[in-house]
Amino acid sequence: MYRFTRHTATALTAVALITGMTSACSDSPTPSKAPQSHKTASSTPSPTAQPSSPSGREKLDKEARDLLNMTDRLESDEEGLISSGSLAVPGENLDETIKTGTALRVEVACAGEGTVTFTVASGTAKTAKRVDCTQPMTNKFDFTTAGPGLTIQADSPEEDRVGTAYMMSRIS
Repeated sequence: MYRFTRHTATALTAVALITGMTSACSDSPTPSKAPQSHKTASSTPSPTAQPSSPSGREKLDKEARDLLNMTDRLESDEEGLISSGSLAVPGENLDETIKTGTALRVEVACAGEGTVTFTVASGTAKTAKRVDCTQPMTNKFDFTTAGPGLTIQADSPEEDRVGTAYMMSRIS
């Protein structure tokens, strides 16, 4: 009797597994399985957005940093450099060590599809630059702090499709 029960239990387990796999596979149509998963991955607020995977965002941020030649310049301009990096969109970086009246050169770039508005603010001084990410160029402007501390912000309606980079250096 023990053998019969053991063999029956094994057979019933196999039937249950096959039935479960068959029903799981039959719920999604085979021909359109790949487009469906792509549609689900890109169903973000932007209709034609790239998947917002960290690697996609990191790639766009790297492209933006490359536009500024950040790697080479960070090594050669350590003394004048105030701040640099990539910004989350929407997002901001804050530097509370900046003193009032500091003259800065701000360089911003973005990569991807869309636009990014970079806003630099200190005290009552504020400058905003809208950058077209499809144009492979950097935007430079001078900015003088009007209070202690400095904030740089990035905002874009296409936040999943853009990468950002910025550098701020003292003007000597």
